[in-house]
Amino acid sequence: MYNKDKEDSKNKDKPMDDFIVEIKKNIEQSVPSYKKVGNFRELLRYVLNAPSPEICIEEVDYENGDVKFSVLTKEIAIPFEFLLKYEKEVYSYFIANFVGELLVRENVNKFAKVLTSINKDEYSSLVNGHNYEAFGMEVFKNKFIFTFHISLLQSILTEDFIRKIKKELR
Repeated sequence: MYNKDKEDSKNKDKPMDDFIVEIKKNIEQSVPSYKKVGNFRELLRYVLNAPSPEICIEEVDYENGDVKFSVLTKEIAIPFEFLLKYEKEVYSYFIANFVGELLVRENVNKFAKVLTSINKDEYSSLVNGHNYEAFGMEVFKNKFIFTFHISLLQSILTEDFIRKIKKELR
């Protein structure tokens, strides 16, 4: 016996099933393969195996709190050919944020001078009134240029201070 309601129910589910299959396919394609993760590891190996690089503070925008600094490509030991080969990984938020923050932490004394040079009347609105979100990064043949908001530096210094206090209280 033919059941029209049952047949309609099957047809209603068919587009949803196709949709789910398509979503699963898209997810599988967007998840990094082991090889891609390996590219991130290889890139980070270059950065982490290099001695602490010398940075140059390029510009401080006291109007909006952005700090721009550079580091020579050779200082972080990443060959230019590697930058071209793994361009997608190099320009990822992960690499920009990881390498940028690593460089700020390694050169915190240079950046602290920038923080202490802010006019005390503007400090609260410029530093405390904003939250660092992410690094900007430009890559040139001979150098990387990173941009971040100065509020990150205050967060790092506060974190370090709290860690030291906790250690002394133990």
